[in-house]
Amino acid sequence: MRLIILFYRFSNGEEDFIVKLSPSYGEVKIQITQHISNRLLSIIDLKRVSKFEITADKQERASVLLTVINEDYQQSFEIDFKPYFKQIFKEHLTK
Repeated sequence: MRLIILFYRFSNGEEDFIVKLSPSYGEVKIQITQHISNRLLSIIDLKRVSKFEITADKQERASVLLTVINEDYQQSFEIDFKPYFKQIFKEHLTK
């Protein structure tokens, strides 16, 4: 199996994003910094992503939904990149 790592760098004008994807391993890492000061705002580093869904990909709005499924629970990460960074984390028991 070949290891594929994808990097994406982009900005919404307020925040800068670096997204690292390793689909074959289910790894997703997203680093968010403030554009003007380069101050770190957040790092999301997930090792067992079951599903990566682009929920919006437009000029004015961009967002993704990441899902991690374990034996007893499911976690979802809703991340908005545009117009501004927003992160919502939810955990649901499955048993």
